[in-house]
Amino acid sequence: MKKLILAFALVGTLTVAPSFAMAQAMDPNMPGMAGMQHDAKPADARGTGVVKAIDIAKDTITLQHEAITSIGWPAMTMAFKVASPDLLKTVKVGDKVKFTLRPAGMDSTVTSIKPIKP
Repeated sequence: MKKLILAFALVGTLTVAPSFAMAQAMDPNMPGMAGMQHDAKPADARGTGVVKAIDIAKDTITLQHEAITSIGWPAMTMAFKVASPDLLKTVKVGDKVKFTLRPAGMDSTVTSIKPIKP
């Protein structure tokens, strides 16, 4: 009889425990959650690359950039929106540049850019 009661108690605990843990993990009012920024924007990332194209009509710049380890990006060539059209006036195709971007996947935006002096 004791074994049967122990078995029911064990099954009951195993059944209730995962649902209790899941509820705790999803509760935004959980102790210690106050002050956490769930919708915080990612920090700007810095990169180095070469200007491959500039499209003034679309306010985009195509950069062949080195790996950007702070956001886990490998080296690649990608078109970016620019935060201000004035940024496109500071560089030309072929320039090696340092830039800052606000990462958002394919919607990332270059927030600053300047040529690297040879």
